[in-house]
Amino acid sequence: MAMSRKQSGSGKSLYALPRASPRVRPLPGHSGGDPASSEWIDVMVMPAEDRMPARPVASAPRSRAELYRDGQAASAQFRDSLMDWLKAHHLLGAVRAVSEPGGSLPMLTLRCAPRVLDQLRRAPEFEAGTAMSLELHS
Repeated sequence: MAMSRKQSGSGKSLYALPRASPRVRPLPGHSGGDPASSEWIDVMVMPAEDRMPARPVASAPRSRAELYRDGQAASAQFRDSLMDWLKAHHLLGAVRAVSEPGGSLPMLTLRCAPRVLDQLRRAPEFEAGTAMSLELHS
C-alpha cells in the first residue's frame, strides 16, 4: 500500500498511512460466532508472587537510584521472559502491542485477543487480568 502525501499549512509535507480496518479478523481456530470475542483487550501482566525475583538482604542501606535501577532490570527481564513465553505458546500473532518496561515494578500491559488472557491466567508463572471498565452514565 502506498502512503499519500499531504501538504500542511506550514509548508511541510506529511505522510498519511492508509487506515486499518476497524474490524479485527478472527484468530485461527476461532469460530467467529461471538463478535465481542474478536475485539482487542488491554491486559495487565505481572509475575506470579512465587516467581518474583528474590531481593537480596543488604547489610548497608541502598540508595533509591540503586533500587530503581535494579527494579528496571527486573522489569526488562520480565518483559523478555513474557515475550519468550508468548512466542513458545504461538500467541504473538494474537498480541497487538506490548508496553515497554518503564518502572521499577515488573508489570506490563498487552493489547491482545481475549484468548491470550485465558492462556496467561492458566500459566503458573503469571498473574494477569483486565481493568474494570469505567463507563460513566449521566
